Amino acid sequence: MKEMGKGRHLEPGVFIPGAAPSKSAPFRRVLLISYLFPPVGGGGVQRALKMTRYLPKFGWHPLVVCVEGIPPGFPRDRCLEDEIPGEAVVERIPEPALVRRVFSRARSATSQVPTTSGDGAPARPGSRVKSAARAVLTRARDYFMSPDEQALWVPGAATSAHQLLDEYSPDAMISTSGPASNHLVALRVAKSTGLPWIADFRDPWVGNMHWGDLPERRRRKEIALEASVAESASAATAVTRAFCDDISRRYPKLPVGLIYNGFDPADYSDLPSAPNAERELTLVYAGALYPRRSPEVMLRALHQLKMAGEISPGEIRVIFAGIFDYPGRSDNRRLVRELDLEDEVYAVGSLGHRAVLELMARADGLLLVGDDTPGAGDYIPGKIYEYLALGKPVLGTQARGEARDILEATGRAYLCDPGDPEGAVAVLRSFLASPPDASGYTPDLHPYRRDHQAAQMAWLLDELVSR
Repeated sequence: MKEMGKGRHLEPGVFIPGAAPSKSAPFRRVLLISYLFPPVGGGGVQRALKMTRYLPKFGWHPLVVCVEGIPPGFPRDRCLEDEIPGEAVVERIPEPALVRRVFSRARSATSQVPTTSGDGAPARPGSRVKSAARAVLTRARDYFMSPDEQALWVPGAATSAHQLLDEYSPDAMISTSGPASNHLVALRVAKSTGLPWIADFRDPWVGNMHWGDLPERRRRKEIALEASVAESASAATAVTRAFCDDISRRYPKLPVGLIYNGFDPADYSDLPSAPNAERELTLVYAGALYPRRSPEVMLRALHQLKMAGEISPGEIRVIFAGIFDYPGRSDNRRLVRELDLEDEVYAVGSLGHRAVLELMARADGLLLVGDDTPGAGDYIPGKIYEYLALGKPVLGTQARGEARDILEATGRAYLCDPGDPEGAVAVLRSFLASPPDASGYTPDLHPYRRDHQAAQMAWLLDELVSR
């Protein structure tokens, strides 16, 4: 992969962007299209938020177009809202009422699992009627809403973007997905203005892990939509080597830069430095779970070691922070009961970003639950960078690929393939036998720093406007 530095001009193919130097003036403005933005919480807002925070350091001031309020199924995180720079221009565009009223149940992901410690409120399984209604709405959404239900947000967002153009005269534009509708907003702007445009892909659009769930009619339409974006964008960026290679293979005339996801060192400066002093060995998982990202293998491994007497009562607890069971499902909750793990497994629900970091900082180890689906090895879960920043040992399941390579290179990872019961038992047994000391943990984390990634994005923006 080419590394681009000063004096190099953008060419088609995959490359690693250089890093722009810090500068206070002169500055330019960049239009940033990101449906998800604080006070919306969750991992999907981090890239846009941190670009808004750090791009000004490198001479670019963002003008953000995002959704107004908290969309159904997303948490609120006021701590993230406090990170938005005071000088940032943020235009919040309301979502059509049709989306909220008709599709909110289909995409709602707020129900949590009851815990034995009182950390989470008991959640009642949905009735059969409600589950059937939700399934119908989901099928309707998947069939009609292309590329996603945010498609109805696109016209209003594009109108707002044009108003910002008239008022601030930005020099370039970034759209970051998902949702992919962000790129459709940018496509409208680019076609009418010719503004230099970077299409940033945090996940693949065509051919992603959930691609096979979509109706054929919608897949054909989205192939055409993505092609329109690739043909109009000045450059693309993506967050893994595999994503970059795939985009470049399908659109060989497009420059594609690798800019990883990452972590912000400022978020870790005053976290607790030592694990909890309680007698239990504590593992923490942060993030959402769903049928293809299931903790079953690791929970069964925990049950097996408990039944064999290798784990004593009160010796270990596993905390899940985030979505444990999606609405209408109780698979994980039921499994915890069946395996008699209610004294070991706790689900604390969705927490703010700061609270999650503090929880992980006090843990003895961090749990990883990888997707068990073809192509999962091409992904790097965003939580991996926060795990790396904390310097904790990591154990769990992860498909072979770039993410696993990054973790195993630290020497502090205990990983097996998803769906490997024997491997899960071996991983957990090895960790319990001698959990590694995180002291002296000094991997090269520079490529994964949010400020460095903003410097890379600024370098690419500089290249586009200087053509």
